[in-house]
Amino acid sequence: MRLIKYDNRSVNPFAELDRLFSEALWGGNRYGWERMFESPTGSLRVNLYHDDDALYVTSELPGVSKKDVSIQLENAVLTIRGERKMKEDKTESSVAFERAITVGEDINADKIKATLEDGILTVTLPKAEHRKPKAITVS
Repeated sequence: MRLIKYDNRSVNPFAELDRLFSEALWGGNRYGWERMFESPTGSLRVNLYHDDDALYVTSELPGVSKKDVSIQLENAVLTIRGERKMKEDKTESSVAFERAITVGEDINADKIKATLEDGILTVTLPKAEHRKPKAITVS
């Protein structure tokens, strides 16, 4: 199994510099906890890993209910969308998130599973049978 860690600093070379200025000037993350859903490019942060049988996508979604998350696979692109609704005193607000991931054509779309437990979203994308490794004996 191999873990592929997504690093937004490669997309935005000034993200680390912005973080340093934010900490120096405002003593931390000036955007508050709402920004934990989004990367500097405005998408949901995910972890990708795979084994011989499937590709796995995981993401932390604290406080998000199952009914507020939608997952779609179309043209080999997995799209995760959702919204976290917050209520403080008499005010209500929400934070929307979205992420599109190209997963390839080698996924068995009929057997995809998604679970949301304890704030962790896990999407299991089983590999097609013809793409799984097979042992060949030498005669």
